[in-house]
Amino acid sequence: MKIHLSDSLDSNTEMGDLHKVERLVQPSASAGGCPPVVSLPDMKWFVLRVTYSRELKAQKFLQEVGVECYIPMVCERNAEKKCYVPAVHNLIFVHSSRDFLDDYKRKVENDCPLRYMMDRSTGFPMVVRDKEMEDFMRVTKENDEGIFYLDDPSAVVTKGTPVEIVCGSFKGVQGKLLRIRRDRKVVLQLAGLIAVAVDGIPMEWCKVIEQ
Repeated sequence: MKIHLSDSLDSNTEMGDLHKVERLVQPSASAGGCPPVVSLPDMKWFVLRVTYSRELKAQKFLQEVGVECYIPMVCERNAEKKCYVPAVHNLIFVHSSRDFLDDYKRKVENDCPLRYMMDRSTGFPMVVRDKEMEDFMRVTKENDEGIFYLDDPSAVVTKGTPVEIVCGSFKGVQGKLLRIRRDRKVVLQLAGLIAVAVDGIPMEWCKVIEQ
């Protein structure tokens, strides 16, 4: 089963549960021949929505104008082949400024409509902190069978013990320690929309973050 955010462009629609995926692997490759990533004042990681599973099309459009964006991918296998598809459809994380995105959204409205996911507590576009986004990308770019998505990403927002991994390839990554499948795992989530668990991290590698 594919994971879809609603195709409706109403940003107030409730988020459904995410279907668990056993493997999480590389993000989609940058489009060939894209210009260098453009640096702008006041850049943030915004969460944008598209419709009708056009997230890869939106990514291509954005990369062509030098905008960094990220779509986590999963590996799907069948009897004949394996392929990589977006882990969550209709969702894309974009690193840019609000002014640039406001202008760009107007320019591509007819070809690929983009909408901000809105933070209901503030009424402003949803933003992911740089550290959270960097850690999430670092973990989800790994081709590792011990990495998988959770059914209910919103649960991670209020549960678990904040920790930092202090050894190994994920040293410096921060998340929450949760018991999943009868074992404790480090879980990372973004804005309550998507969450991924990392298996095989020894408990002695996890340092509790004092709040």
